[in-house]
Amino acid sequence: MIEMRRAQLSFGDGLIAAEIGDLREPWMAHADAVLADETLLATVYEALAKRHPKSRSAAGPAPRPRWCCAC
Repeated sequence: MIEMRRAQLSFGDGLIAAEIGDLREPWMAHADAVLADETLLATVYEALAKRHPKSRSAAGPAPRPRWCCAC
């Protein structure tokens, strides 16, 4: 679909993109591909749950930080 309008870039958007463009290392593309594989992630999750049976329920969600403004 062709967009009729797009948001105007702010001054910092182009500057930041130019500065960080070359920070990506070759191994990061491989890591992204591995992390995108849902089957592999599910297998690892299940293996970790078997290794430590209470790992899914013992800790619970992390508490919110005290300095959070959106409380």
